[in-house]
Amino acid sequence: MMKNLWRKEVHNLTPYVPGKPIEDVKRELGLDEVIRLASNENPYGPSVKALSAMERSVRDSWLYPEPTSRELREALGQKYGLDAEQLIVANGADHIISLLGHAYINEGDEVIYCQPTFSSYEAVTLLMGGVPVEVTSNEDFTVNLKGILEAVTDKTKLIFICNPNNPTGTIVDDDELLTFLESLPSHVIAILDEAYVEYVDSPKYKTCIDFIKAGLPVIGVRTFSKFYGLAGARVGYAMANSKYIQSLQAVRQTFAVNRIALAGALASLEDEAFGAVVFEKNCSERQRLTDALIDLECEVVDSQSNFIFVNVKQDISKVFARLMERGLLIRPCTPWKLSTYGRITIGTNEENNKLIQALKEVL
Repeated sequence: MMKNLWRKEVHNLTPYVPGKPIEDVKRELGLDEVIRLASNENPYGPSVKALSAMERSVRDSWLYPEPTSRELREALGQKYGLDAEQLIVANGADHIISLLGHAYINEGDEVIYCQPTFSSYEAVTLLMGGVPVEVTSNEDFTVNLKGILEAVTDKTKLIFICNPNNPTGTIVDDDELLTFLESLPSHVIAILDEAYVEYVDSPKYKTCIDFIKAGLPVIGVRTFSKFYGLAGARVGYAMANSKYIQSLQAVRQTFAVNRIALAGALASLEDEAFGAVVFEKNCSERQRLTDALIDLECEVVDSQSNFIFVNVKQDISKVFARLMERGLLIRPCTPWKLSTYGRITIGTNEENNKLIQALKEVL
């Protein structure tokens, strides 16, 4: 009876299933230690400067934060050569995606994305009464730009491109993406989700900033959750021409980001030395873990992120269960109907050693 009161669009939604909580695994299996390599968190945590800034900000937690996150927007603008009016800060990248839905998707509007990818694109489209249009990725799991372009109609409103893509870790070639963006009709906006941009080391990669400055119809989405180690603080942001940002500001809650999180994000941005260490360690461990998986006769997709997309060539659910018994959590890719694929977050050297040893036993 209660469901009769729901908006009709809510009936179409499937709740997001996050990685299994560490606390639940410890309790269920009686384990003292559980290593989660399932949620793409930064295993090194926030920088010391960010922790100190957040601790200091707690003293002012009785005060509402500055409503527009002006100081962080100005710092981001200075870093990327944009005006503060070209940026909006929200409660994580998920919140930005929600704002995009509220600002742009009308009932019947079509939203295109390439599968497998982040499930929030489908969810926000369905919630707003839009029509999800799914395009299958290329055989090498790169985003199928040609297929997306062929799927565009006069009803298309938004196109989501996760770059690097989650869960595959692949990127779009910069020249191909430029040609694609230049080919879009005037009624379509491309959303470039760059949650993992800081981990990319490929020379064939242009960011949303390049395209924004070129005047192309692009909104870039980024987060402090991954590279900056602030997943629990929830800070995300979008960059675009100010005309796009104005629409997002119109639907954003007044105090969307808490004071403590803002302090941590600002300090993280300033701590470039810590970022350099995280980048170097991730690149090194990503290659080492890739080599180890290949030695175990797994198929590994080339990753430009802080996770690896791997075909273990057997039931990933069973591999997940066996690893969990050993206190290691990875992400099965069964929600994308990929029964032998898993997504493994790149941990510390010690964590990866334990994972490699466990995989040798399990596989």
